[in-house]
Amino acid sequence: MGIVLNACNGADNQPTRRTQFIMGTLVEITVSHSDPEIIQTATTQAFDEMKRIEQLMSTYLPSSEISRINRAAGKEAIPVSREVEEVIREGIYWSKQSAGAFDITVEPLVQLWDFDGEKEIIPNENTIRKTASLVNFRDIEIRDHTVKLKKRGMAINVGGLAKGYAVDRATSILRGMVPSGIVNAGGDLFAFGQKSKQASWNIGLQHPRKPQDLLAAFAVKNQAIATSGDYQRYFIKDGIRYHHIFDPQTGKPARLMISATIITTEVMDADALATAVFVMGPDKGIEWVDSMDNVEAMLVLEDETIRYSKNFRKQPQFTLK
Repeated sequence: MGIVLNACNGADNQPTRRTQFIMGTLVEITVSHSDPEIIQTATTQAFDEMKRIEQLMSTYLPSSEISRINRAAGKEAIPVSREVEEVIREGIYWSKQSAGAFDITVEPLVQLWDFDGEKEIIPNENTIRKTASLVNFRDIEIRDHTVKLKKRGMAINVGGLAKGYAVDRATSILRGMVPSGIVNAGGDLFAFGQKSKQASWNIGLQHPRKPQDLLAAFAVKNQAIATSGDYQRYFIKDGIRYHHIFDPQTGKPARLMISATIITTEVMDADALATAVFVMGPDKGIEWVDSMDNVEAMLVLEDETIRYSKNFRKQPQFTLK
């Protein structure tokens, strides 16, 4: 879900926004500081950190550690950096916690459906079943800072986690240099401090079916937000929407919801939770979220009704548009 920030460029310590295209999305960094040189230094370091993480973890870069792991599936273990190991372990953790609704070995399904291409082809049932059989986070082996995928044809995709991790790292850099700011990577967002002494950072969630409209708005402070939705990469065939968020059990796009927004403390966690809840569906998803501390969810169902976790609507200045 798109996130609209209530921030602007300007002098007199007004928030300053800079953008770059990183990790396949537009990254916006908005910070407040009276010194333009500090703003320039802080944002440049944050962007550079995100680019460095992209080089380690992108499945689109043949030289990345993730790509090397995938090429060696079923053959050998690949030495990995501390950061890549950390992100993969985090992916395994959320895969376990969600009973496989989120699974970082979903890459074979991503490749099969190919929502980045232009063919808009629905794979046949046998191919979907065969491909889905390769999706199992339990077949990842981590030992002595190496990672091995046990079966040929397996592949991991840490795209969402890596983007969330990169936002968390960029935020950590900024917090050491400026009093307040927001890092927004295509809707994976962290906000810290306040826009000004008088005003909070306010964000608006775009409507998943009416991108020109806002669905909701609220204030954020020292919080992470991520949304999974069926409208980012999709095609419609014979009146049915096919999208890029897969149910690992069926190998097909998950149904029941059109978006899931999570608020929590780290963006990497928010990203995994948003995908898992989207796949689980509203009943199991809300029950799961309500069982955790410092996690809230807002879910939009296929009929465009909205479900909330117990405290989501207590977010400061929350309004439904």
